[in-house]
Amino acid sequence: MMIFGAAIIGEATLYACRAKGIPVECFVDDRISGSLLGVPIITTMELAERRQATLYLTSPNIYDMILPVESMGYEWKSCGEVLRDFDISGIEFVSINGSNQSSKYSTEHVNYLIRTCLHHHDNYAHPERLTVQSVDLMITEKCSMKCRDCSNLMQYYEHPENGDLAEMYAMIDGLCAQMDEPYEFRVIGGEPFMHKELHLVVEHACAIDKVQKVSIFTNATIVPREHQWSALRHPKVRLFITDYDELSRNRVRLIEELERHGIAYVSERANGWTDCASLTKHNRTIAQNEAIWNACCAKNLATLADGRLYRCPFAANAHKLQAVPDYKDDYLVIADSDREQVRSFLRDKTRIETCDHCNGRSYGDKVITPGVQTAKPLLYKKYERETIGA
Repeated sequence: MMIFGAAIIGEATLYACRAKGIPVECFVDDRISGSLLGVPIITTMELAERRQATLYLTSPNIYDMILPVESMGYEWKSCGEVLRDFDISGIEFVSINGSNQSSKYSTEHVNYLIRTCLHHHDNYAHPERLTVQSVDLMITEKCSMKCRDCSNLMQYYEHPENGDLAEMYAMIDGLCAQMDEPYEFRVIGGEPFMHKELHLVVEHACAIDKVQKVSIFTNATIVPREHQWSALRHPKVRLFITDYDELSRNRVRLIEELERHGIAYVSERANGWTDCASLTKHNRTIAQNEAIWNACCAKNLATLADGRLYRCPFAANAHKLQAVPDYKDDYLVIADSDREQVRSFLRDKTRIETCDHCNGRSYGDKVITPGVQTAKPLLYKKYERETIGA
């Protein structure tokens, strides 16, 4: 057996295999090199040289792993085959994150990641169901930082605004009405706590049975107001803190409050940033943009903004900024879309036109220093609102 993915779920899979007497030849991972717990890590190119292989897949984005495995003619199994009844208590994990070994996850959070992964593997076995791993809900353009290389393009906003509460409710309800399960809403900005009505958005999403998780991504500069804590205490809610050292000026206080209120959270050092935030048209061929798409680590980050569903936050904000033409095929208007249109948009795309304005965002890209601040919004070319596409 081989294990596809040498991050934390891959490591848990290795422990489960060893406990059940299943020998593991190697890991397969293009982001991590060397070895893990004495097991070598090979690349997908090296995997292609093998005559035969069977792999345990360890990503919740199981489609992205199945494609290369099946294209090479190899067999695969869900890691759930060995993980579903395996107890990880007492294990000291080392492979916390492919690009950052500085942040330790709790056993509770590792179990959360495993449950999420297996849930999406189970959904894959029911293609008649319309599900999605996560949807980014962009509630504000405002941010308490101004990172020069923000992949969500906040550094370009001259007059950032908060999302309209009624419109956000309508987006959430409209998408949920067309889907069997939008598993997780990821509340993002900007900095979500810049929106004073964040707690109302969280309450609304948590109240929907189809929604299993609501995650809030914060830079730890703002501590929630007292009246917001009750919404954050909902069992569906989890905070993901990105630690930017001294820039995250309220991190210690925020964590103290989260622990006092019994709210699940993960705090992780900023890491894994790449040069993917410029707004330049590259004039690539269709095949070249399809290659950019296939390698992209963000193409499955479906994003709701301004009543529209996009495939990634870059596309959403590039359109909001008018930094790209109005590519009509790159988004769905939620109020005008039916179930099959949502299904096709989430599953059938091989690229979007906005890809040609992006440097690309693959796992193998060179890492840059995160959180470098800019004093002023960055300049960019603004397009007139002329719709292109169907």
